[in-house]
Amino acid sequence: MSGNVLFAMIARLKDGLPLSAATDHDPNRRVLESKKYAKILSRKAAHFPDRCSMFTGSHWLYVISSLGVCFITMCEESYPSVLAFCFLDELQREFISSYDNRKVDSVVRPYALIDFDRVIQKTKQRYNNTLTLSNRKKFSDMTLEVKLRPPYRISIEDLQSSSNANGHTPFHQVQTHQQSHHRNTAFHTVNIVDADPHEPKNFTRPFNTLDWMAKLLLVLSILCGTLNLSRIILVLTFGAKAYEPEEQVIVIKAMLTLLVSSLLCYRQAFTLWETVAKRSPREVAVCALIILCNLYLYHLYWRFLFTVAFHSLIAVAVTIKLRAGSFEWKLPHYTV
Repeated sequence: MSGNVLFAMIARLKDGLPLSAATDHDPNRRVLESKKYAKILSRKAAHFPDRCSMFTGSHWLYVISSLGVCFITMCEESYPSVLAFCFLDELQREFISSYDNRKVDSVVRPYALIDFDRVIQKTKQRYNNTLTLSNRKKFSDMTLEVKLRPPYRISIEDLQSSSNANGHTPFHQVQTHQQSHHRNTAFHTVNIVDADPHEPKNFTRPFNTLDWMAKLLLVLSILCGTLNLSRIILVLTFGAKAYEPEEQVIVIKAMLTLLVSSLLCYRQAFTLWETVAKRSPREVAVCALIILCNLYLYHLYWRFLFTVAFHSLIAVAVTIKLRAGSFEWKLPHYTV
């Protein structure tokens, strides 16, 4: 046997949410390009039959799907397809025995089941070493099954057309694609979108998908911003004439600080709703600015120490929640 299994990933079939993947990293350009196709295919697997294969121009992608989960592996061109499907079948059995349907359906952030990577790595090592493959009966059974029911061949054009379609492609259209593919065996390359294929376009997060802590912090962050704005409105209602001339400069400084603090609180709330995965230093900077604004208001005698602590603690809690993550598109330490 020549060739190797290079990569594997597991995704939820109904929405393409990645559940787990191999975390090893190969900087080779062709490998990274084929991984992009694998990630796109994981989001489009529901458009195709339950057993598929696809050639990216450099590597083969093999896919099986069952019980609402799809399993994808990327292999070198010379790796036997039967062994690739045996590899996927074994991953499928291990995954189903480890996680039930309720666990899979309850996942709300990508790579929430990344611990399964240990199983992926061990299985991949065995399938990359012929001496450790002892189950010959399984290999024979899969060879017969693949021969009797060949996998549906996905072309890059099929993948692109399914990406442009709205909703799921009906199965009779899939069969039409398969028939047309048999009449045309040439592969045509298309440009891969440079944007991260893992992140859906025009994504809107429903509020009810946030966990209770994120919901609470979201409401509190909006409350802090609204309290700051209400203080500004109150001052504008009474006008600057209510203050002594020497106090008016302090009032203007306080109002500007309240406005900045309010906008920063709303920014934190929006970021928390948009995606709980912001590990950027900008989020820490926003938190620090909110704390500085509140300390400056305390210095101007426009805010009590208790109020400063309340606003600052909420800003810190939101930042911690953002960095801890709840709906990450990609865990930063996993090069999948």
